[in-house]
Amino acid sequence: MEIALYAIYLYLSGLSLRQTARALKAAGVSRSHEAVRRWVHRLAEVAQQLVLMERARVAVVDETAVNVGGRTAWLWLAVEPERRAVLALALTPARNALVAYGLLADLRRRGVRHVITDAAPWYALAARWARLRHSVVRGGVRSYVERFIGAVKDRLRGFDRYFPSPRRLLESALRLAYAWAGFYNYARVHMSFGEPPRPLPGATELERLAALVRGGG
Repeated sequence: MEIALYAIYLYLSGLSLRQTARALKAAGVSRSHEAVRRWVHRLAEVAQQLVLMERARVAVVDETAVNVGGRTAWLWLAVEPERRAVLALALTPARNALVAYGLLADLRRRGVRHVITDAAPWYALAARWARLRHSVVRGGVRSYVERFIGAVKDRLRGFDRYFPSPRRLLESALRLAYAWAGFYNYARVHMSFGEPPRPLPGATELERLAALVRGGG
């Protein structure tokens, strides 16, 4: 358990899967980068459940193109603006109003009544379908969402290079993204707050990550 926890922490702190495996080997523990990926995926199942239980009244929503296994996909992100907690992630092969509506409808079921986006036309239509108040903002509140997306894209670069199988590609990549979102929400110190957006019990990032691995307790 301790080895897996430390490997997950190294990966989510910024090392690639292969760099994490090399760091373990330097400490006298031989594990493959594939073993590290499996550990991260198991964490992701818990992290996704916790993230999708989050509720908010307002959500900032954005999307960007990412490369997953040599194919272009669209990464969608919803964040609660006050504490900047991640509310939802999605990876889809298309970008349109129907896809946006699926994300906004889920947010409405979790209490969201107001979404903030850029001026992309699919958001206005999707917000109307989901019966949500819709505001268009450039910069400001959306800037930290864009920074978070950049961090998730960094995590997916390792996936692109080492796991190019076309089968269940988006599902696997989304798991890696949710693992990072769980670390961000519940364990990693946010410089603006001096703690995570939704801190789990523990005095350090590693202790809070251990609580996340245990299912949030």
